[in-house]
Amino acid sequence: MKKFLLLFVVGLTTLMANGQTLQISGKVLASDDNSPLPGVSVTLKGSTRGTTTDVEGNYKIEAPKGSSLVYSFVGMISQTLVVGNKTVINVSLASDAAQLSEVVVTALGVKREERSLGYAVQQIDGEGLAQVKEANVVNSLQGKIAGVQITGSPGNIGGSSRIVIRGVNSIGGNNQPLFVVDGTPIDNSNYNSTNTQSGDGGTDFGNAAQDINPDDIESISVLKGPSAAALYGSRAANGVILITTKKGTKKKGLGVQINSSTQFNNILIMPDYQNTYGGGYKQSFDQYNGEPVVNYAADESWGPRMDGQLVRQWYSWYPDDEDFGKMTPFSPNPNNIADFYETGRTLNNNISLSGASDNTNFRLSYTNLQQKGTIPNSKIDRNTVNFSGSAKLSDKLTANIVGNFVKSNGFGRPSTGYGNEQGNVVTSFNQWFQRQIDMDKLSNYKTADGKDRTWNIKSPTNLDPLYWENPYWVLFESPTVDERSRVFGNMNLSYQFTPELSLTGFVRTDFYTDRREQRIASGSIPQDWYREDLRTQSETNYELLAQYSKTFGDISVSALAGGNIRYERYFRNSSETAGGLNVPNYFNIAASVDRPSVTDYFQEKQVNSVYGSATIGYKDIVYFDASLRNDISSTLPVANNSYLYPALGGSFVFSSLMDNNNLLSFGKLRASWAKVGNDTDPYQLRNNYGSANPVGSNPAFYVPNTLNNSTLVPETTTSYEIGLDMRFLKGRAGFDFTYYDNATTDQILDIAVSGGSGFTRAFINAGKVTNKGVELMLTATPIKTSQFSWDVSINFARNRNKVVELAPGLDNYLIASWGPSVNARVGESYGTIVAEKIKLDDQGRKLVDENGYYVIERNQVVGSVLADFTGGFINTFAYKGFSLNAVIDYQKGGNIYSVTNRYGSYSGLLSNTVGLNDRGVEQREPVADGGGIRAEGVTESGAENTVYLEAVDYWGTLRNYRDEFVYDASFIKLREVSLGYSIPSSILKKTPFTNARISLVGRNLAILFKNIPNVDPEAALGSGNIQGFENGQHPSFNSTGFNLNFGF
Repeated sequence: MKKFLLLFVVGLTTLMANGQTLQISGKVLASDDNSPLPGVSVTLKGSTRGTTTDVEGNYKIEAPKGSSLVYSFVGMISQTLVVGNKTVINVSLASDAAQLSEVVVTALGVKREERSLGYAVQQIDGEGLAQVKEANVVNSLQGKIAGVQITGSPGNIGGSSRIVIRGVNSIGGNNQPLFVVDGTPIDNSNYNSTNTQSGDGGTDFGNAAQDINPDDIESISVLKGPSAAALYGSRAANGVILITTKKGTKKKGLGVQINSSTQFNNILIMPDYQNTYGGGYKQSFDQYNGEPVVNYAADESWGPRMDGQLVRQWYSWYPDDEDFGKMTPFSPNPNNIADFYETGRTLNNNISLSGASDNTNFRLSYTNLQQKGTIPNSKIDRNTVNFSGSAKLSDKLTANIVGNFVKSNGFGRPSTGYGNEQGNVVTSFNQWFQRQIDMDKLSNYKTADGKDRTWNIKSPTNLDPLYWENPYWVLFESPTVDERSRVFGNMNLSYQFTPELSLTGFVRTDFYTDRREQRIASGSIPQDWYREDLRTQSETNYELLAQYSKTFGDISVSALAGGNIRYERYFRNSSETAGGLNVPNYFNIAASVDRPSVTDYFQEKQVNSVYGSATIGYKDIVYFDASLRNDISSTLPVANNSYLYPALGGSFVFSSLMDNNNLLSFGKLRASWAKVGNDTDPYQLRNNYGSANPVGSNPAFYVPNTLNNSTLVPETTTSYEIGLDMRFLKGRAGFDFTYYDNATTDQILDIAVSGGSGFTRAFINAGKVTNKGVELMLTATPIKTSQFSWDVSINFARNRNKVVELAPGLDNYLIASWGPSVNARVGESYGTIVAEKIKLDDQGRKLVDENGYYVIERNQVVGSVLADFTGGFINTFAYKGFSLNAVIDYQKGGNIYSVTNRYGSYSGLLSNTVGLNDRGVEQREPVADGGGIRAEGVTESGAENTVYLEAVDYWGTLRNYRDEFVYDASFIKLREVSLGYSIPSSILKKTPFTNARISLVGRNLAILFKNIPNVDPEAALGSGNIQGFENGQHPSFNSTGFNLNFGF
């Protein structure tokens, strides 16, 4: 009976309570502009029950009568309101000038208030990336983040982009940051060969991170230094790019968002060609059968004046040409190279579906990217599917999944540099060509019987190509084909034991297969040839993460602990024909005349890790951080394969101790220290045998030339940084200043050794590289009214790199060479350029010998590939529904070696090889007639040089002094502009659309300043360590177009 009465009382009490529960709804707005506030936390005071506002600021929650609701949002003053009998409660939140601290994504995807961080993190919104679309997401960061230097390949469709944060740390290893998408590490390998990266031929297939789709990005956080990235241990030396993708909203129902972009690509910069003299080696025509003929064998333009004289040109010897047997005017074609390039086109279309119920939400996105290159017969097609979903399986158990599938197909990516594979047409245009050539004539590139119709024929009776094929023949008969299929993402289960403690288990993967085909067509100058290259790369991570957060009075505590097992696999199978093809243009390994060359390689690696971190805060004023990670790597000796990577940091928000004033809104000092690593690759510990082609039926093996090292340890980077963050006038102005000092030791070097050892090279740990620098970010809102605002952001970074030491007895380490060499030299910065130069006297004057030629000095330091400083300048204007955004970025210093300028001058193609000399006579006139060029300088005696050289001899010998073609790589560029208009909701409410925006967009619009003639100073042929070479790079192009974005 007592039990029955007890149950009755409890049940009655419950019914009474339910009767007093109200369904509350409402909207939360920002008080300054009445805009909706998504993501506001609405909680029942004194409980853990709560919700958040949707994208329109709306919310719903159940609450008892007389209870109180707490509305809180970062950067806003929280409000507590009594429910009473109200069922609709609308709230207006005001900005909290005392807070001014946004939430940023940090290591392992943990969201933290910026005020609590002891290190620099910069975050950018993904909305801008989706408006001004860049096919390679790395390029989207140009000019926007202090201390991040990005070198693109603006003329290559799908080309490489190199990103370096706070300088070069490793001499022989990886210097790229780790890319992490939704917690999953993403491979950013670049398989361009050493030859390709140094301008010695090959094809730039780009870096793997370009598979990340800008349309799916919610935000990007850049962890700049080891302190910020320390929880990634042996992968943290170069910083981390953290990308968070868009997720389903909490708004019920189905939402559809469409984003469509069309951009047209046109050549931005071309060399300044001369249009006075045509092909040949002398200023007169030879005769053939009584008719003047062009010197078809000459691939230079030191020939006769292009004055319209009737001559037999190359096409007049082809029976299928309309001018067969005819003489035609020998006239300039000023736009012949420009006419060769086409208007490229980039179409990017995205559709996403999102929806939610009480316990689930999802987002499904599909993106199609189609690029048509400015180089004829080149294109890329990329399809991306992204899915994210979350389901609350119980009050405490939540499941999440994020998955991406990317399929990329490339066709006709052009060759770069100066090499034999597939031929680089730009090398001909800018270095070895004839200025009178008509591109319309070349466009008919193949004879009726399938032979190459080239301008560079051997003779009137032998129409075979001598040095150069028809450029259209190269591009249409020998195209590259590539394909990459990729899957990356994660799934996890999270259990919330208490409001303060959770445990999450993750499975993450990044897997792709990359297939490339290269060919040389039968009938080309090089022997016909075919190569297939197949790579499979995978990384799987199993991770368990516990997180705890609680406030004890004035003290806040946040901690995490976890473990990770990382397993990597890499497989490569490459085959290429030898001795030609046994059937013309049958591109198959089985068509190899001789035994084909085969490479079959496999490697795997495992790293087991445990880690933890803790943050303690006092009154939101003082914070202290500590973290520790232990990595155990399979690539290191068993007895010495475990390494600890600690980090310490703290911040002091001193503005919280000051009385509220109208001047200082926020002030924070921060400092941190960390030690992180850069692991080695597999199979560098023990010596092994390599397999060779069999000898008859007998297998063959060989001892590699590089001696491995069983005592290798990881490279170690020790870093400290300090910073000051100040905001003024309620956030209207501010700056963020950082000083850092990094030192990387135990460099893993592949050094040359005496052949008497039985090896030519050996792996060792030695050397030290330092990077010291400053970063400054200035922000201001000069004008802000109810309808108009102007925001300004300026960033600046200066880094000083120094190679402090190498191995004992070694003071120079060669990185690469193609003419000049790029080196790591003790006492100099990484990337020192060494070349021949003109000798100077004690007064710095150029020395000239008695014959009028410059005196040469060899092996001289002539520059460095590293910039003195970099930065960006961003302006954003907003007026009612209109917005205008412009990004200017700049680089001061650094050097680049230009083969275009070297050989373009040597061969008489460029405008500097014509014009008046210092005597007022055309320089190409004979010296005897007052022409020629006098080398500016003095003789050994100090007397001014008075000897004139024939122009062809002057420019022909100047190429031997490569320092003359090493240029300052400084630039200022108008990188990005967007002008958009958002249609007001008052208009849209009468339509099915919830939002609509149209924008005019542009990328790489103008080079406002540069010091190098004829080419773009920004040039990359890979994302690796080899930089500083310009050799037949394709001309940069700009992009202009429009973007449509609407939802319903």
